[in-house]
Amino acid sequence: MSPRRKSILILLAVLAAGGGVTAALALQARAHDAALLRADPDALPPDIAARARDAGAPLFAAHCAACHGAGGKGDARLGVPNLTDRDWLYGNGQVSEIAQTIRYGIRSGHPRARNLADMPAYAHAVPYAREKLPSLSPGDVQDLVAFLLRQGGRTAAADAAARGAVIFKTRGGCWDCHGEDARGDNAVGAPNLIDRIWLFGDGSAGDIFRSIADGHQGVCPDFAPTLSAAEILDVAVYVRSKEGP
Repeated sequence: MSPRRKSILILLAVLAAGGGVTAALALQARAHDAALLRADPDALPPDIAARARDAGAPLFAAHCAACHGAGGKGDARLGVPNLTDRDWLYGNGQVSEIAQTIRYGIRSGHPRARNLADMPAYAHAVPYAREKLPSLSPGDVQDLVAFLLRQGGRTAAADAAARGAVIFKTRGGCWDCHGEDARGDNAVGAPNLIDRIWLFGDGSAGDIFRSIADGHQGVCPDFAPTLSAAEILDVAVYVRSKEGP
């Protein structure tokens, strides 16, 4: 046999073997998807969870890291949540809850998106489009800031904080989303305001003032048109695995 013919046969054998490997990997992926979709996402067997985590990592890098960062730590300048700190805006960090956010998004325009609560812009003439709320003066906003600082165990003028407490619980309507104790409501995506974890900014008086004055309506895209049901669960499992202390 000539060297050239031998080389061709070797190449054909390698290609055939590669095709077999590709087919085997495709079968494994389909089997994983089927097992994942049949299982309870919040009680996955360890082997399925491990494979989902590994499959979710490159999907996260491709679709989520541009906003949340490669490590998932977010960006408080833009209000992009940290996904590693055990503090969840919606729900308690269950895989099913994370998957719902990935699938439908937040204020994404999808009819099933999470969009029950927006942060009013209290310094504007019309603070909130969904219902009538009064505008607040700069002094009112400063009083609210003082109230939140004292609620969180930080220093602020007692008289200003007292006035802020009244605004928070009456005409400001803040309690309706954040609760009378300002600890938030993860059923509607209202952040805890006294736990030292901040979605926008670093919790300084200036950042809190700007949030109250100008409001926030953050957006997360819906990935239902982009990712399969199994891929969404893969990403959710991966995100859940990033949760730290």
